[in-house]
Amino acid sequence: MKTWALWGIAFQLWGAASQAQEVSLTIEAQVGDAGFRRGAAVVIQATPVRLRVAGASGLEEVRWFQIVPETARSYKNANHPWEREPYKWVGFGRIDYHQDEIVSWRGKTEVDLKPEEIFQGASHSPFYHADLGSFWLSVQAVAGGRKLRSVGLEENGDRNLSPAVFRLSIQQDASYLGFLTGFFNVPGLFGSVPSQSFHYIGVDCADVLVAAHRRWKGLEEPEDFNVSMLVKAWNKVAEFPVAGGAPKSLVHWGTQVLPGDAIAVCYTPGKAFQHIGALSRDVNRNGRLDSADEIIHAGPQALHRTHLREGGFDGDVVILRPPP
Repeated sequence: MKTWALWGIAFQLWGAASQAQEVSLTIEAQVGDAGFRRGAAVVIQATPVRLRVAGASGLEEVRWFQIVPETARSYKNANHPWEREPYKWVGFGRIDYHQDEIVSWRGKTEVDLKPEEIFQGASHSPFYHADLGSFWLSVQAVAGGRKLRSVGLEENGDRNLSPAVFRLSIQQDASYLGFLTGFFNVPGLFGSVPSQSFHYIGVDCADVLVAAHRRWKGLEEPEDFNVSMLVKAWNKVAEFPVAGGAPKSLVHWGTQVLPGDAIAVCYTPGKAFQHIGALSRDVNRNGRLDSADEIIHAGPQALHRTHLREGGFDGDVVILRPPP
């Protein structure tokens, strides 16, 4: 069964109208050997996860749903730099979502999660990951003739998906870069505001780096940052031009640059910095930063991995180190 939410409005294709359902169910997660907890769950990849429905007893007709944002599209709150009136605020962009029932979980109130099986095929977007990044779930059931559900697409507002929707963020590891990978599957949203980036709703190139850093450090929602502000706020450790996707000077991994360092580019000398990403790894293991090496960045697309030569970083580049 599938539900589509276009421009923030949910359209159900099965069952009774959502207006008749009580929002009284919650999804709880057990991560590893810990106890069950409510709220968003952050998981290191390959850690066992068990989910259960809470909020009522005697549940029948239990149905689980994965809520999937459409990441093949890019969205905007403000005009892109190449558009007329660049950076002008145009209002909160509406993100498209669809909702798929997880049929193998039908009737179950407690399930073991295998992401690579359950989330496989939920999206055909080239930016979708089935085993890494963020995933959103809702549940519906009947108890004593009452139709119950958890928070879902029905609660979409002007800033899109409600942070109260259950979110599972699967990360590569517990490092800063690991927290950044938890933002895979989050739509690209130019001009995203802190409440959207911090809550994994929509991100642009600078906001996703800041949100991941704040999550890594256990800090509260950040202030709004653009690329130029980030260049001033984080420690500058290297500076060089990039042409044809490669540094024009010798830059060494491990001494001058590290995985997790940010790379920001100014396309026109003397102008503002316009794009930023995170250095990820020395792909060819030659010890030098070159065009084959991996970066992780967003904008205008969703967060994704790419080679330096494909990331749009030709220009005057600075390398920034996130605060420890």
